[in-house]
Amino acid sequence: MGPARLITIDGPAGAGKSTTARGLARALGWTYLDSGAFYRLVAWQTARRGINPEDEAAVAALLPQLAPEPGADEEGFFLRLDGRRLSGELRTPEVSREASRVARLPAVRRWVTERLRQLARGRRVVAEGRDLGTVVFPDADLKLYLDADLAVRAARRQQEQAALGAGGDLTATLEAIAARDAQDQNRTEAPLQVPSGAVILDTSRLTPEEVVARCLQLATERLHLAPPGGAGMAPPGRGETTT
Repeated sequence: MGPARLITIDGPAGAGKSTTARGLARALGWTYLDSGAFYRLVAWQTARRGINPEDEAAVAALLPQLAPEPGADEEGFFLRLDGRRLSGELRTPEVSREASRVARLPAVRRWVTERLRQLARGRRVVAEGRDLGTVVFPDADLKLYLDADLAVRAARRQQEQAALGAGGDLTATLEAIAARDAQDQNRTEAPLQVPSGAVILDTSRLTPEEVVARCLQLATERLHLAPPGGAGMAPPGRGETTT
């Protein structure tokens, strides 16, 4: 496996972080970490237990009772809680909406940060989220920031929801993502920002395969890794800037 290495992928909702991180980790043979799953877990548990997601004291009291076990399979990253594999439960629009509320609580962000750092220790990891390159892993070997036009991100999110059997109005989805952007960018604790030194990739007009290929090329070039056998390479520089 070699020495521990770390790639972070940050960006707003619908920019393609999960698909890219999952594909990049698979191509490299590294561990994939989805920080959002931990926030969704907390949101799901507060809803099940009737806890106000904005009551930091009540939510903080809940956290020591949660012992999620991470895993990964063909479908990607998942969590187990009390022996139960969680997947669709954490991907509903309701849980996503509540996750944005609990994510504003400093106690929750510290809890998630601690778990991510524990999981990444001594491993080769591709981790995705909204504050990974700025707060959780500021010394990451490679920082990537994905972005896309709001309309494109809304359409992608609506497709994801439809795949889960939760349809919705595109305008409502667009408004929800715009509201989430504002929350993420303006929260006091760990706001969404472009990490220092990050490569910014606009995914608006790229296919998921092209995004993964470009990130793989960046990883192999900048981290001096041997290219995985048979991996395609994207044309350099398309939709890309560096901070």
